[in-house]
Order: sequence, then structure tokens, then C-alpha cells
Amino acid sequence: VFGVMKDPEAVETAIKAGIGKEISMEIGGKTDEFHGAPLMVTGTVKMITDGRFMPTGPMSRGLEADIGNTVLFKVGGIDIIITTERIQPTTLAIYRSLGIEPTEKKIIAVKSSVHYRAAHTPIAKKIIEADTPGVTSPRLAGLPFKNLKRPIFPFDVETLGIVELKNMDEE
Repeated sequence: VFGVMKDPEAVETAIKAGIGKEISMEIGGKTDEFHGAPLMVTGTVKMITDGRFMPTGPMSRGLEADIGNTVLFKVGGIDIIITTERIQPTTLAIYRSLGIEPTEKKIIAVKSSVHYRAAHTPIAKKIIEADTPGVTSPRLAGLPFKNLKRPIFPFDVETLGIVELKNMDEE
């Protein structure tokens, strides 16, 4: 399972095609150039919902979620959750609202920087983080800053208060 991807255009395309239809469409890559280009995929529309569900678990419990029209799109062996509105996967209820039991899945890939942990850690055998492009990257030096007044913490050594730098391999 991969989730959750906000792509209103892909949702609209899938809804027009209908449940059970195999279609080719571009998904993702529509936010800006920094996040990459859309990916052309062919898959089957498995489910369409209005995107309303009741979160369970440690975050947002009891607050109805409304992520707009949502589709479950199967590409090869991967179920992809595509939404109209942006949402962090803070609850396993998003999967269950689409007929997916997350505890039965071998792999769940989430598009989230931190918010997924509270719900997913208890069911995960292992968590592997990926440093993907975007403003949530922990590598600040990789972001395209253009108007920084230098020196600035944490990019420039002189802002760290270090008098002498040593080769860490020597120690």
C-alpha cells in the first residue's frame, strides 16, 4: 500500500473512468518542479469514496476527517491511495475506510515526514525513512535557499562556536 498522495486531477480522472476500469494516467509531481515530474502509470480503479472517515488511534481520534473524493488505484501489486485534499497518514482508519486492513500488509509506504509514527510504529516490524525532495527534508543544505544572509546557522561552521575543527576520523 502507498499513501497518501494528493492529486485532485488523478482522482477526477479515476472517478470519470469508474470502479473496475483500467486506465493510464499521470499521478503525483504536480506540486512544483522541486518535487519531481508526474509518473505515468496504468492501473485499475478499485474503489471511490467521498473521503470521510473517523480517525482512530493516538492522533485526531474522534475528529471526522474529510479528505475529499478519494480513490484506491491498483498499479501492478501496489494499492495507491489518491486524495483530493492533503492529509498526513496519522491513523490506520484511512486504510480501513478503503477496505484495506493495514495489519495484514507486508509493506506500507507512507508519504509523511513524522506524523505517521504514532499510528504505524505499533504495527511495523521495521521503519525505513527516505530523504525525498521537499521542504520536509532533514538535509537543510539540500534546499534551494536563495536569499540567506550568510553566515547562518546551521549551514556555516563559524556559527557553531567551534574554535578549531579536527578530522573526526583521527579520534
